[in-house]
Amino acid sequence: MAAMLYSPELGWSFQSQGPDLSKLKDPEFIAAGSKLFAPTCGSGYCHGTGGMGGGAPRIRDIGLDPAFAFKRISDGAPGTAMMGFKEQFNNEELWKLVAFLLSSSKNQTLAPDPVIRPTNETSSKSPEAERSNIASEVTGDPVAGKALFFDSSSQVSCHLCHTFEGSGTPIGPDLSNSPAGAQAILHSIVLPRVVENNRFVILTMKDGEIIRAVKKDEDAEAMKVYDVTALPAVLRTVQPENISKVEPMKASPMPSDYSSRYTMKQLLDLITFLKSSGPGTTRVTLRDLF
Repeated sequence: MAAMLYSPELGWSFQSQGPDLSKLKDPEFIAAGSKLFAPTCGSGYCHGTGGMGGGAPRIRDIGLDPAFAFKRISDGAPGTAMMGFKEQFNNEELWKLVAFLLSSSKNQTLAPDPVIRPTNETSSKSPEAERSNIASEVTGDPVAGKALFFDSSSQVSCHLCHTFEGSGTPIGPDLSNSPAGAQAILHSIVLPRVVENNRFVILTMKDGEIIRAVKKDEDAEAMKVYDVTALPAVLRTVQPENISKVEPMKASPMPSDYSSRYTMKQLLDLITFLKSSGPGTTRVTLRDLF
């Protein structure tokens, strides 16, 4: 029976003995996968440094099946914090991630996963149970989160593109009274998704300039847009006769590196602040994010 594993990008084909997996052992292919993994999945609240475990399980050195790994990365795991990445990565990039996960970590030096004990007493709980217990005790600080949201010293501060209870800049969605859960908010911060809003466009000007823009106002004579090509955004007026082409913006203009800009505690504080005006409790714990 032919193996159910195929990648046109890599030139693999169905064979009775299964596909040629040599590409998954290519050092350059593995290195490319490592670079994709680190900012996306390698944070402490996800699968940890080198995929050796963090808030989510260890996924290196466990004998993963290539086809299973590809499908799980692509489609995610419904009902869990594991989201699908088929919209963020193309097939070749997904296979590079698989190659990295299948590679051995024995030649890597990784920091141990610390177990923080609240007292000096020796615990009889397993490390997994103890981490879960600690995660339930670590809560976010909405005051600290508010300071991050309105941080005027940062060029990528949230308030430069979003509003909260009337304060901020109305480029992206208003984040007051969000019904989203803490986990969903975390995903939207560290893994901005594809934009589905006709206000978000790419303008190709007749002089060759390309503007990533968010429409503010538009009439027959002029279009006012927030230029988000570089942040912080600037408000511009564009004349329709100077526009050569208008296309929908498919990728979010939101920075994709907040997982490296903020610590896990800062993200928890920020999410707690964002939940402070929404329905339900404002208490958000580290465990709520997973």
